[in-house]
Amino acid sequence: MKQHNISEIKAKMREEAIYALTHKPIITYSSDRVKVWQDAFLISKDLPTHPQKYSVSLKYFLENISIPIDENDVLIGRMVEESFTEEEEKVFQQKYMSEPGCFGKPDFIIENGHCSLRWDILFAKGISGLKADAEKWLEHYKKNGNESQVDFITSAIGMYDATIIYLKRSAEECRKFGKIEQAEIFDKLSVSAPDSFYSAMQIYWTVEFIICAYLAGNPTLTLGRPDLFLYDFYKKDIESGKLTKEEASLIIADFYAKNNLIMGRGEHQISEKYENEKCTGWHRILAYDAPQYLVLSGTDPKTGKSVANELTELFIDEIVPAYKNPVIEFRYSKGVAENYPEMWKNFVSKLANSASAMIYNDISLIPMYLKDGFDFKEAAAYEHYGCNWPTIPCKDTPDHGFQGNVCRLMYGAIHKYAENADEFDRDGFLTSLYDSFYEDYKNKAEQIKATRAVNVPNSGRIKLYSCFSADNIEKAGLYYENWNMIMNLGTICSAIDMAVAMEYMCKEKGYSPKKLMEICDRDFENDEYTLALCKNAPKAGENDELADFYVEKITNLLIDAGESAMQGIPKHCRLRFCTEFDTSHIGIGAGIGATPDGRRKAMPVSQNNQPAHGSAKNGITAMLSSIAKMPFDRLASGAMNVTIQPKNFAGEEGIAKLAKIMEVYFEKGGMQMQISAVDRDKLLAAQKDPDSYRDLMVRVTGYSAVFVDLSRRAQEDIIERDAL
Repeated sequence: MKQHNISEIKAKMREEAIYALTHKPIITYSSDRVKVWQDAFLISKDLPTHPQKYSVSLKYFLENISIPIDENDVLIGRMVEESFTEEEEKVFQQKYMSEPGCFGKPDFIIENGHCSLRWDILFAKGISGLKADAEKWLEHYKKNGNESQVDFITSAIGMYDATIIYLKRSAEECRKFGKIEQAEIFDKLSVSAPDSFYSAMQIYWTVEFIICAYLAGNPTLTLGRPDLFLYDFYKKDIESGKLTKEEASLIIADFYAKNNLIMGRGEHQISEKYENEKCTGWHRILAYDAPQYLVLSGTDPKTGKSVANELTELFIDEIVPAYKNPVIEFRYSKGVAENYPEMWKNFVSKLANSASAMIYNDISLIPMYLKDGFDFKEAAAYEHYGCNWPTIPCKDTPDHGFQGNVCRLMYGAIHKYAENADEFDRDGFLTSLYDSFYEDYKNKAEQIKATRAVNVPNSGRIKLYSCFSADNIEKAGLYYENWNMIMNLGTICSAIDMAVAMEYMCKEKGYSPKKLMEICDRDFENDEYTLALCKNAPKAGENDELADFYVEKITNLLIDAGESAMQGIPKHCRLRFCTEFDTSHIGIGAGIGATPDGRRKAMPVSQNNQPAHGSAKNGITAMLSSIAKMPFDRLASGAMNVTIQPKNFAGEEGIAKLAKIMEVYFEKGGMQMQISAVDRDKLLAAQKDPDSYRDLMVRVTGYSAVFVDLSRRAQEDIIERDAL
């Protein structure tokens, strides 16, 4: 690979990607996708089985979908987009979206993303090697299986063939365009495994592109660990002189840029609910607001050592804070900040510019998985997807149907305690809370036993995921070893604050539990004095002794109650206690009355596992010290969005200060952190003059968003965050 003017090409890539994120018309369709899927549906809809329908339609689709190429493309993979007037859109929908389907594709295309793939196996074997493995299993099931199992694997082979056809077509289009080197890469990828860093990155993007642009609505795909899986390719090419560091950085830069080109505009969790006209939507562009997570650093499952290497540094160097995707998940391992100081400071500097990035901590998460019965290789392979949901790659699938609402649970529990409590007793209070938590989880356990009793491969259903996952081909059916029963403790700091305020108001201020809750039920009407006292009660995030006691105690009570109540559920149902609830804190608060911490009726509660607005008044170090009291080695994931004032961490000295604060937090076992660097005055100015601030990016929860594309309600919530 020989590229001239690498910096100039990178600049053009970034300009195009940022323009797509900030100026792409809201009414934009990946129109060719919709048209080709319509034809594919018609030729396959009458086939007798789901695997046959999917396989045949995918082959037709990848034979006919356009493969546009741009002069600056290093990696090949773009989609055709069109913007319609209101009348044109009506005609388009009537013509191409009238048949049964979801997001403008046939309803038997059941890809829903929210998973990881066996990227390491793809890089090692290529599509052709995976197909060869499937052909061996086909012979096995022809002799030892049933008709449905044979049909499943035959269809999977058809899906590999469809992907190979797409690779060959890509080679042809590259030759027509004059990109001979890329054509040769596709030629090789169609018959063998990748043999270079460049070709590995191309198959990486091709598989992601097909799934995220053409198959899965809201794909939220985890992109694995490229600095671990691709380092040998990179090292070999560098040592042989086949590749320079600058050329490798260009490939990564294009990979990042391409991840943003396939997105739409807007944000779905809050904005789309209230200001739909500012959002593209999933039916127009499948990856419109979907965060694809890319994992860097962390612990090597084979050696137990840190993965951090020169390729890690390159992936960090090419992070562009103005991008939304991919979301970079840096996995902290013990001593990594001390052992790789420049890399650590570089990553923290990206965070301090509100990059779409976060940190998870192996120090707490690997022990959690080990205690849950996973071996070290599995535990060290953990990843996250979407909005901080946990997974062991290709072994887990989420089940959010039992996740609950910890603030509503606490709200009911303190009411139940207060009904008959004239005086506050801590032991009695904690016992009452535990009993309420246990009862709630016991009901969930009965639901799980009734709905998840059996876990067997389903040979009657298939996904492209099945072709790149563990066990699906071997077991001849769509299969997940574990169903993650997500027990959501998101908004936990408001729940903690309710408990703290009960003790504070009753023990320190002389209120009875019953009287206090009666005042709350009136929304503090005509009682500004009590409201002021409640607001002044200690809060999680202040580094207060009483509050920090409850930070640890309430989290453990919830987990203890859940684990006890869930005994006896099927072994494949794995409990995952997580402290994220995305942006649901606004809706959750709207459904809860006033609470003893001074929160008024229907006001938002705290978000994910960060303190409630106004509670981090003693600074970032005190806040982190308080939150660190949570038993993070019992939690699988959580989002703590730390909002900083840029002026407080400006320049090299400021970055070094922030890097040290974060290092201490993670060495003490802190689980997760992401940074929003916001200037309140700039946010307010952007509200008044959005066109002048189209590139202003803010963290939402597990991903980033263009601030001016957010709904007014979402903007106000971000402005109200504590800036430290």
